[in-house]
Amino acid sequence: MPVFSIAQLLPAHIIDSIIQHVPSVLVERPTICKEAQLPRGLHILVPLLQVCRSWRPVACAAFYSNAGVILHSADTYGFTDKDFTRVEDAIANGCRHCIRSVFVMVNAENFNAKWSPRMSNMASIIRELGLLRSVRSVTYYFTLGYPHIDGEYIVPDSDLVYHADNITNNINTFVAAVRDAMPRIRNVRAYNYRPVISIPSVEQVATQVLESVTKIIDRRPDHLSLAHIGFTDELVASPVTELLQSILLSDYQGRELETVLIQRNASTLEKLHIETASLSACLKLVWDYSQPSELVVFTSLKHMIIKWAHGQRNPNERHPTATPFPRLETLVCRGFLPFIAPAILTDFQTHLRHLDVEADQRLLDIYNQDEIFTKGSFKTLGYVSLRWGYYFNSNTGYTCTPLAYKSAGLSDCMHTLCLRDMRLKNISLLVSEVQFPQTLRNLDMANTMLSIDDAMAILIMCPQVLKANLSLTDVSLNLEADTLTTEEIVKYQDRYRDNAARIKYLGLKSWKCKSVQVAAEFALLLVDVVPSITRVCIAPNLLSTQVKLLEDINAARKRSAFASHLRLDSVQFCIDDCW
Repeated sequence: MPVFSIAQLLPAHIIDSIIQHVPSVLVERPTICKEAQLPRGLHILVPLLQVCRSWRPVACAAFYSNAGVILHSADTYGFTDKDFTRVEDAIANGCRHCIRSVFVMVNAENFNAKWSPRMSNMASIIRELGLLRSVRSVTYYFTLGYPHIDGEYIVPDSDLVYHADNITNNINTFVAAVRDAMPRIRNVRAYNYRPVISIPSVEQVATQVLESVTKIIDRRPDHLSLAHIGFTDELVASPVTELLQSILLSDYQGRELETVLIQRNASTLEKLHIETASLSACLKLVWDYSQPSELVVFTSLKHMIIKWAHGQRNPNERHPTATPFPRLETLVCRGFLPFIAPAILTDFQTHLRHLDVEADQRLLDIYNQDEIFTKGSFKTLGYVSLRWGYYFNSNTGYTCTPLAYKSAGLSDCMHTLCLRDMRLKNISLLVSEVQFPQTLRNLDMANTMLSIDDAMAILIMCPQVLKANLSLTDVSLNLEADTLTTEEIVKYQDRYRDNAARIKYLGLKSWKCKSVQVAAEFALLLVDVVPSITRVCIAPNLLSTQVKLLEDINAARKRSAFASHLRLDSVQFCIDDCW
């Protein structure tokens, strides 16, 4: 085949990288609840489908890999064709084999109706899709009434009559249709949005449908996610919910059934993700619910994520004297870290690879006494993020500098260090006293405000770092004008003309400057004095401001202090979240 463009020569994995990158930057998902999002409408990829024949199969696989089916009129929900990718569109375009994940929006009220074989219903819509052999994941989003993406909500009919037999029969019919259409599902997510509706018959319908989630899940998955789903004895005892490899639960409060569900999978569970949990509830996980004196050991657990652990620490709370997580590699905790027993963190020192926790003073006091957070104490730790927690932040007067000291020295094989959201004092002293590991390649200091001098001091002291994410401020300069003078720019250029910084990729997360123009001049100045930088990624926080920043960078490039520096023309400035 004649070659008309270099694009035709690119291998498939390079094309795939290009296609996967584009929507993550430019496309937002319509959100209908904080846990569930519709598959993105990847219409931004349409031009990539048309590049050439070799691009089309790769682009189609990305375009249609995650598709949705709404078992009612999409107009009722306020969604348009561009809001999400439809299963029906994938099939119509000959891409049935590309679909890997299906999002199914289910109105629980519809199960209450009398389904006739000749009438369209939720089961018949699924059957009309035909066989979807490539689907491995399904997400059920249960609603009552019709939620709109603009926040409005249409409640069900107040004259609704509750029909228990209809619900039972229709759920069985629906499950059979899903089983026939998608026989290879291994990942099941179930989310429930329940508005406050004081209609007894509607509540009865919702209750029966959600109590039948075990039937709807149908087969034994490897991965199970449940949000706002009421736990029942049938759900917990069912073979459907055993031998799970990963579990995600929303609003975990340590109730018996949800705790038993997690503990019965202790030997197979590899990933546990809990949203909004109390401290006492998290501690219940490690004590056998039937025999409270027995420790539950999660022998296969490698990844544990706890978001927003809250509550008061109880000094009399019983903590394990041995680790319940002997193979844990990833620990992420927002809020308070529940497991403060020294025995647990001491065991982690030999096998933990990713540590991202928020600290409080009691946690640090305990670990300081036992000398756990000491230099080089974690032998395999590659990713480190240690900061004051949301409930105990740096604005209370506690300096973040000790946390930065501890974070930087925890491991001798660290490749990524995060010092986010910190108020650091005397950064020059910090960089002179802290010895950053030679293995460090990524430094994330997003929302830790740095002056140009602070940023350069850190980059110079870490010549091994190749990728840095920074936030800049001009507060220390007390600028009177909305721009830097030529003399000020030249002063910085002369000061840092020869330096040891070697970063290649610079991320600009945020800035606190007198004007966007000053922020643009700071960004261009960093690139100018660090000649190794090849790419600058501006985080897409507020798109209009980011576009203005790019325009001001282009304008600053024409100033006399930068005009003759031709190397700047080869640096790529873009709006992208490199982290």
